[in-house]
Amino acid sequence: MDAAGPAAGTADELRQIKAENEHRKVAACLVCRRSKVKCERGPVGDRCRRCIQLSTECERPAFHVGRRKGVKNKRTGLDKALYQVEEALRQVSQNSHSIDATRAVSELKALLQAGSQGGQPRNSGGIADRKRRHVTVSADSQDQESSSETEDHADSPQSENSARQVSSPVSSSRNPREESLAVDDAENPLQLLARASNLHLSPPSSDHAGSGVTGTGSLQSLLNHNNKDIAEIERFFNSTQFSLDTDADMDPVVLGLLTEEEADALFAFFHQNLSHTRWGLDPLLYTASFTRARSLFLFTSITAMSALFMPSAGALSRRLSNHCKTLANRVIATRCRSVEIVLAFMINVPWMFPGKHSADDDTCWYVSMAATISIDLSLHKTLVPLDFHNAEPPTNVSRADCIDPKAALALDGFHDVDPGSELGRRLLRRRERTWIALFVLERGMCLARGRTYTIPHTPIIKACDRWHISDIADSMDGHLVSMAVLRRDLDKLFATIRSLCDEALDSRNNGSAIAHSIQLTIEQFFERWHANWGRSIGTGPDNRLPPYVQILVTHTRLSIYGSVINHPTAAVEVRHFFRAAGLSSALHVMRAAIRGESELKSMPNNTAIMVSFAACFALRLSSQFAGNPNLAQSVRTLIEETADVLERIGTVTLHRNGISTLYGKYLRHIVRKAAIGTETITPSARAGPVAADPLQSASQHQQQVNSAFQHLSQVGPVLADPIVSQPYMEPSPWAEQFQFSAMSDDQVMEALSRVGNDFDPSFGGFPWEDTATLDWMDWSNLPEYRI
Repeated sequence: MDAAGPAAGTADELRQIKAENEHRKVAACLVCRRSKVKCERGPVGDRCRRCIQLSTECERPAFHVGRRKGVKNKRTGLDKALYQVEEALRQVSQNSHSIDATRAVSELKALLQAGSQGGQPRNSGGIADRKRRHVTVSADSQDQESSSETEDHADSPQSENSARQVSSPVSSSRNPREESLAVDDAENPLQLLARASNLHLSPPSSDHAGSGVTGTGSLQSLLNHNNKDIAEIERFFNSTQFSLDTDADMDPVVLGLLTEEEADALFAFFHQNLSHTRWGLDPLLYTASFTRARSLFLFTSITAMSALFMPSAGALSRRLSNHCKTLANRVIATRCRSVEIVLAFMINVPWMFPGKHSADDDTCWYVSMAATISIDLSLHKTLVPLDFHNAEPPTNVSRADCIDPKAALALDGFHDVDPGSELGRRLLRRRERTWIALFVLERGMCLARGRTYTIPHTPIIKACDRWHISDIADSMDGHLVSMAVLRRDLDKLFATIRSLCDEALDSRNNGSAIAHSIQLTIEQFFERWHANWGRSIGTGPDNRLPPYVQILVTHTRLSIYGSVINHPTAAVEVRHFFRAAGLSSALHVMRAAIRGESELKSMPNNTAIMVSFAACFALRLSSQFAGNPNLAQSVRTLIEETADVLERIGTVTLHRNGISTLYGKYLRHIVRKAAIGTETITPSARAGPVAADPLQSASQHQQQVNSAFQHLSQVGPVLADPIVSQPYMEPSPWAEQFQFSAMSDDQVMEALSRVGNDFDPSFGGFPWEDTATLDWMDWSNLPEYRI
C-alpha cells in the first residue's frame, strides 16, 4: 500500500503538469493580440483575465504546437518568377487586411491542392477547419497561417507543378518541358499585372457576406476602406475591356437627326453601292439595329457616308457628318473601345472632306486610332482554342499571338455566345476581317502618301491566302484578301529589287543583265498574283479586274518601277530600261480611271491620290523622250481627260465635296504650266550644252542602248511586257497625236515601244522650276527606300 501510494501520487502529478502545459500552450485570444499584452487564462473556464475584466467573449484561433519545417527555395528562371509572383500575392493579402483578399488566396491554395492530388477528393476535415478559421481567425493569425501553408505547398514538387499549370494553361506536346516554363502574356507586362490582379482579387460572394465576422466598429470601417482601395487597384490593373459608345444623349435617332426608316434605307444603300470600296463589314451582321446597339459612331458613320452619294439627302448628309465628327471626338475623350469603333474610323477615311491643306485631313489620325484600339482589343491575335493548342500547337505561332475564342468573345462583350454557333463564328470572323481590312487600308494609304508602314505582318496576315473560303464568307472577302496578299508580298519584292540593284555596284556585273533580272522578278510576281486571284475576283471571259482593283494593282506596279528608277544604287541601264515601263503603267492607271468612271462614282481619296500620282509620273517621263513632242502632247491630253473625270467624281452630288475635285483642278493647272514651259524652251536649250557634240553624245547613247538589247536577246526573252521587250527601233516623228484613252492595251504598248529607251539621261528637258512643286504626293520617297 505504501508503494502504491507514491505511484498514484506521481501519476496525478504528471497529469496535472500535462494539463498545466496544455493550459499554458493555448494561443492568445484576439483581444490580447489586438492589445499586444500577455494572455493569461482565468481561474474558471477558458476565458482569460483581460476578457473577464472587459466582459467580452474570449476567442482563440487554432494553434499548432511545434516548429514548422523551413524551405529553402532555390529557384532560377521562370520558376523563380512564378514563386516571386506567389510571394507578392501573399504580401498583398497580408498588408490589405481584406477578407475578400484572404478568401481569394485560400481559394487559390485550394485549387493548387486539388491539382496536386490529381483530382482526388479533398480532406473534408481540412476544409471545415479552413472555413472555421475564416470566421474566427484574426488578421495576424491569418498571416501566419497563410505563410505556413504556402511554404508547405511550395515544399511539394506536385504543388509547384500544379502552380505552373495554373499560370500557364497551354502546354506543347512537342516539348512539354519547354512549354511548362512558358508564362501567359510574358511579353506584355501590363497584361501580366492584370492577370495578377485577377488572381488576388475576387468579387465578394453571398456565402461569405452572410458569414458572421466579429469585430469592433473601427475594424469594420478599416475593412471597408481597404476594400474600396482594392477595388480601385483592381479597376486600374484589370485587363483591357470593351467600352461601347451607346449613350442615349448622342443617339442620332433620339436627337431627331434621322428616323429608323431612313437608317434602314441608308444601310441598304451602303451594303449595295459602297461595300466594294470599303471592305470590312458583314451585311448579315451589321444591320441598322445591331450597329445602333453596338456603336453610335459606326451607326452615324455608315448613314453619313451613304447620304453623301444620295442626291436628295444634302441636308441629312450635313447633319450626320457634323454629328459624326462630334462622336469621333467623344470616343477619343471617353476612351471607348470596340470592334465597331475601329470600323467607324476606317469607314470615315475613304470619303473624308479635304482640310485647309493637302496633308491637313484626319486620314492618318483616324487610321492610327483604329490601329491602337485594334491592338488593345487583340484583333491582331490568331483565334486558337486552348484545348486545341494543348493537343496540336499551331506551327510557327507563339502563344503571345494567340487568343482563345471564348476570351475574344468575352472581350467584345458577348459572354453568353457559343463560339461554335453561327452567331459566334460570325462575331469571331468579324474580328479577323476588321484586322485584315485595316492592314489593307493602312498599307494603301502609306503607299499612296509616301508614309512609313505601322501595321505589322501578324500571323493572320501571313496565313490569309485562303481565309475568304468559308461557308459564312462575304462576297467581298475575296477582293479584300487579294489586296492583303498583294500588299503583304510587296515587302519581299522590294527587298529582292534592292538586293539586285546593289549588285549593280560591282563592276563585274552587267547593268543590262541586272535590268533583265529585275524585270523578270516583277513580271513573275504579278503573274502569280493574277493566276491566283484573276478567276475569283475577275469578271467576263478574260477575268478582267474591276476598275477599282485594276487601279490599285497597276499603281502598285508603277510604284515598283518608280522605286527602281530612283534607287540610288541602280545602274544607268536599269534606270533607262524601266522608264518606258513606268510610263506605260502610269498611262494604264489613268485609262482605267477614265474607262471605269461609271463604276468609280464612290472613288476613295487614296485612289484619287494614286491616279494623280500616275498623272504626274507620266507628265515627267513624257518630256524625256527626245525628238517626240507629240508624245508629250498626247500624254498631257490624257491627263486633262483624267482631271475631268476626277472633278466629275468629286461632284457626283452637290454636297459630295470630294477631295478628287481639288486633285483634278491641280492636274489641269500643272499640265497647262508644263505646256507653256515646253513651248518656251528654245531648240538650243533642248539640244543641251554647246560645248558637247550632240552627234557624238547621241552615237554613244545609241551604242549603249543597242548593246543592252543585244545582251537581253542573248540572255532570253523578257516576260509579258512588250514595252520593254521590243527591240530598239529608230524613232520617227509622229504626224499626229494619239488618243490613249480610246486605244486598246496592245495599241498603247505598240505606240510606246516605237519610242524605245531614247530618254534624256539627265532629266534636263523638263522645266523643274515650274512643275516640280509636287511635294504633296512625295512620289519619289517610298517607305522602303528613304530616297
